[in-house]
Amino acid sequence: MDLKDFLTLAGKKVLIYDGSKGTMLQKFGMSGGECPELWNIEHSDVVKKIYSMYKEAGSDVIQTNTFQGNRLKLEQYSLADKTYELNYEGARLAREVMGKDGFVAASIGPIGKLFEPSGELTFEKAYDLFKEQVRAVADGGVDLINFETFTDIAELRAALLAAKEETDLPVICSVAFEANGRTLMGTDPYTAAVVLKSLGADMIGTNCSLGPEHLLDIVKAMSKAGGIPLAVKPNAGLPETVDGNVVYKETPERFSSLAEEYVKSGVRLIGGCCGTTPDFIKALRERIDGIEVPEIQDRAEKVISSGVKTLSVDGLEPADIGFIDARKDTGLLEELKNADMDAVADRAMDLSCDGYTAVYINIDGAEGDEKLLAQVANTLQSYVREPFILETCNAKALDYALRLYKGKAGVIIPDTGKDNIEELLKTAGKYGSTVLDRGILG
Repeated sequence: MDLKDFLTLAGKKVLIYDGSKGTMLQKFGMSGGECPELWNIEHSDVVKKIYSMYKEAGSDVIQTNTFQGNRLKLEQYSLADKTYELNYEGARLAREVMGKDGFVAASIGPIGKLFEPSGELTFEKAYDLFKEQVRAVADGGVDLINFETFTDIAELRAALLAAKEETDLPVICSVAFEANGRTLMGTDPYTAAVVLKSLGADMIGTNCSLGPEHLLDIVKAMSKAGGIPLAVKPNAGLPETVDGNVVYKETPERFSSLAEEYVKSGVRLIGGCCGTTPDFIKALRERIDGIEVPEIQDRAEKVISSGVKTLSVDGLEPADIGFIDARKDTGLLEELKNADMDAVADRAMDLSCDGYTAVYINIDGAEGDEKLLAQVANTLQSYVREPFILETCNAKALDYALRLYKGKAGVIIPDTGKDNIEELLKTAGKYGSTVLDRGILG
């Protein structure tokens, strides 16, 4: 199927996803301690049957049984050496079932380790793990990549970049939120949408954690980013424990009852997550058919963001900006020379406490290599919630920094960077940054 068909159709109509693989595998006998992806080669007939059941229920898009198929996860089952095979087979089986009748989406979940500094997982390690998995499912014949159930925007950025730089497939980025409306790492729905849209996701959305009623508010918040189709996969209600087992008591009829509200809010791909079965998808199919699909509106405003906060640039005054500027601060130059990042972090936290709404960073002139700006920005974003505005005349330094930045940074092109302005602008555009005029600094 023409890859462009998915994005074209998603802009005009509502497509139906499938439901839970784990729930169905358990119905076919998989125990809690088994690796679901291993069933792709040891019980391929069952996996194909589950795919077929969702297709027959009305799914336009079925997802591969590869959610936890990254090498680090598979290592827990002593299956790291089968990373490529398990992902490839999960995709190949889905392609066989779907044929040319619909789309196959690669289901790829989080790695399962915390990003530094909270954990030991680095951006580079995460990127490589996702790239390996993406390559395998792409070889297996998927039409698009679906990163789902992510709770850390930094990890999801690494995944998105891996997919975009390794393939030309459309990418969906789906975030899991807590009952308080934020991810486990503190990102709100609007900020998540801003960051992922700016980095090049073709569709954004939310899945898991909550039922249909709760996810509707999250979808409405994400829609404010504007101009991009949304995806949603609620659980079958909230989980309950009965006789030691986790159960979901939502019925297919109630589950599908909010479908029209989702469509009005910009959803163009809808399915189910934990606890859902082909019956839920059939109910969605019956609800969706015949629903009028409004045009997706681009309501986006000019913004910058951190990983947890979004700020409109309109009305931003010089007095709102705190400065980390090595050109005007000999003390900062000395701290950078001594690689004293704790002292630099203290400066940023002082700015945050003083009520500034954005932090400007310029370390041109400091001793260090092209990765120093990235090191400074990456350190500071662990302590400061406010969005960053970066200025440098070095395009490689800017690339390193923007690659690791969790949000949508502001970028200023310095007067000394006029000789390579095209390279600087290209780098800013690559990461979806907002280019700002120097006049904003006063």
